[in-house]
Amino acid sequence: MFFSGERLFLLKISGQGDIFLSAYGAIHMVELGAGEEYIVDTGHIVAFDESATFKVTKAGGMKSLFFSGEGFVCRFGGPGRVWLQTRNPMMFFMMGSK
Repeated sequence: MFFSGERLFLLKISGQGDIFLSAYGAIHMVELGAGEEYIVDTGHIVAFDESATFKVTKAGGMKSLFFSGEGFVCRFGGPGRVWLQTRNPMMFFMMGSK
């Protein structure tokens, strides 16, 4: 799943063998049981199981959207696994502009 501004891109990967993922920072996995929910900033998502459900929503109200820099979050539901990166790639671009 890739977020680029307002756009969302999902890539479905299937088959036998290993997969290599690249991320900004370390990658860690969250394993969700049936009925469990995990909310994460969209900039930290690397991959997730097909069995996990997800819904993209606004973080807070319109005030937080415009004044705090918060945008969208993803609400994952179990069962399934979610792989996250520890750093937000948007910070990489912001640091380069200084």
